[in-house]
Amino acid sequence: MGKLPFAAGIFWKTFVVVAGLVVLVWWLVVRFSDYEITPADYGGTTISSILFIYLIHLWLLPSEQLHSDDEGPEE
Repeated sequence: MGKLPFAAGIFWKTFVVVAGLVVLVWWLVVRFSDYEITPADYGGTTISSILFIYLIHLWLLPSEQLHSDDEGPEE
């Protein structure tokens, strides 16, 4: 089985953007509605944000890196 593609630079840039959007949305929800953030929101947002960041990272990844063969020589 091959490795999952990963480019740290793209991942961290995406992380900054998504984290900023999460904070903005949380602020808007708390400010303009009666909703209060619960402990479950922290865990769910963290898990779903990391998965979303990785998916966006894959979408932005150059196709050469996405489709590279890291498997050894065939026998």
